[in-house]
Amino acid sequence: MADPSTIIKNATNAADARMAMMYPLVRPQTDMKDEMKLEAVDAVVSAIEKFGNMKPPKYDLAAKQVKETMDKRYAPNWCCIIGETFGADVVCEKQTLLYMRSEEHTSELQSP
Repeated sequence: MADPSTIIKNATNAADARMAMMYPLVRPQTDMKDEMKLEAVDAVVSAIEKFGNMKPPKYDLAAKQVKETMDKRYAPNWCCIIGETFGADVVCEKQTLLYMRSEEHTSELQSP
């Protein structure tokens, strides 16, 4: 994994630098606008911290929490998948897709 200071130096904008400092293990790939991206990543990380560390992990509850958060903030119809391994083929609107990985979890969030 890259050193967080290297990620910050190579950040293309201030939002990327903030993200690297706040969540150094998260590697988001998204077409979302910066504000939405920060809120979505925060919602996913919060849900994983709350439900992903249970034995066994409750990824269904984490995904439900993220969906409800995004539905309230940006209108209904969000879909969220969180897990350790999964495959997905999704179709979504422009600027609503987020795919991110940490060392243990993978998340996908999108609005159809």
